[in-house]
Amino acid sequence: MNMKKKAAAACVAVMAAVSLPMGIVPVQPVQADLITDVIGGLQVKSALSKQIKHYDTTKEGQDEIYQAVTKRTGVLDNEYYNERLASIMNRLSHSIAQTDSSIKTLPYRWYVSPDKTFNAACTMGHVMIVNKGMFDLVSNDDEIAVVLGHEMGHGQKHHVANSTQKKVNVEIGKMVLADTIGGSGLNNLILNTISNQIETVHIDRAAEWEADNLSFGYITGAGYNPGATAAIWQRVMEKYGDNTSDFVGEIFSPSDHPSHQERRDSYAKKLYEMSGKHASVKDGTVYVNGKKFIKPAATYSMSSAERSYFVLGNLAAAYQNGHSKQPATASGGTLYLGPQNIMTPVNGDPSAEELAAQLNKIK
Repeated sequence: MNMKKKAAAACVAVMAAVSLPMGIVPVQPVQADLITDVIGGLQVKSALSKQIKHYDTTKEGQDEIYQAVTKRTGVLDNEYYNERLASIMNRLSHSIAQTDSSIKTLPYRWYVSPDKTFNAACTMGHVMIVNKGMFDLVSNDDEIAVVLGHEMGHGQKHHVANSTQKKVNVEIGKMVLADTIGGSGLNNLILNTISNQIETVHIDRAAEWEADNLSFGYITGAGYNPGATAAIWQRVMEKYGDNTSDFVGEIFSPSDHPSHQERRDSYAKKLYEMSGKHASVKDGTVYVNGKKFIKPAATYSMSSAERSYFVLGNLAAAYQNGHSKQPATASGGTLYLGPQNIMTPVNGDPSAEELAAQLNKIK
């Protein structure tokens, strides 16, 4: 069972443990009629709504989910990974709080799972699960922040809870009607509905784009390189192709989600607009004002194409903050535009001095 299913199963166990309100009792098939079942169905919908709200918005519900999912997935007791995750989550949380104060009502809880697959998920109740494999595959925190920012976007907008509620309500209607011809009663109805739906929570395309857009703002506000938003999808495409059904939680799942290339290109467009339409990337080459600036060399941990988006992100930040009015300079082997770090050349790149001269000509 993968991490996402373990977390889902844990949530099912927690939710199933909650007793039904007084007055909701099993309906015997031989006595059921349409009116009784419809009334019972409305009661169950109300109970489910309250139950979902409890887990999604209260500290008590969060504690119950946290205990359940950690029991299912296990917790990695590793100071290095824990400190990295805490640093990223704290920076993102502070960034989110600047525009969405609701995060202060229910701060996120997080932990590292020992699972070695590249995966992360945010449950209802702001519980963030990040696999060890996330840190093993991505060495830079900027790209990890993009993934976690996306998941926090789902959390802030209650996408998982809302999607679950919609699907549960539809399923309840079907199952109540089934009870009128010999169904198994409301107790089984609520348990079956939860267990059938929690593991197949579907975040629709619109919500995915919303979470992507929120992540861009979250990581930029937290001081991460905004170019990491496009870079992570370039990395995913290089490793897994343009579509993958089992990767990072809800980000990569259903077939109607945006493709990896769509997401990369959407973020690249945001970076272009952030730069005031001065900087862009095409086929791994960075352009400034339509003129070729650099095609970065690959490093041992990053392809040329992936690295180009980090350069683009720094250029976009420089233009947005008005630094393009200042000269490009080289200092300590690093290229700057005003005070903004643009890139540190590696073997195969032009020198910082050469790049400064080129940038001053075209910026």
